[in-house]
Amino acid sequence: MPPIVIYIAVGMLWIGAAPLPYGYYTLLRLVATIVFAWAAYVANQRKHNILPYAFGLSALLFNPIIPIYLDKMLWAAIDIAAGIFLLATLRHIKQPMAGDSE
Repeated sequence: MPPIVIYIAVGMLWIGAAPLPYGYYTLLRLVATIVFAWAAYVANQRKHNILPYAFGLSALLFNPIIPIYLDKMLWAAIDIAAGIFLLATLRHIKQPMAGDSE
């Protein structure tokens, strides 16, 4: 996954901590689910032990098909923490650049 996609998702998650129209949160759920599901796949392919499960649970939490309804303040904390989690694990899920040894 290109790092720019992850940075965009992180930015969207952090912006999601603010009070915004419902449509933004629907888009955020879709983007976050795709990014976390892809990250779970990549982490699994790279033989990580725990990361695929953490990313998979995150994808389930944000999924737009069967939404999980929580208090706005709790969602704000989850959005911020999820963004930090993506940044902290970036090196495990980003697409290697040409010449990088992975």
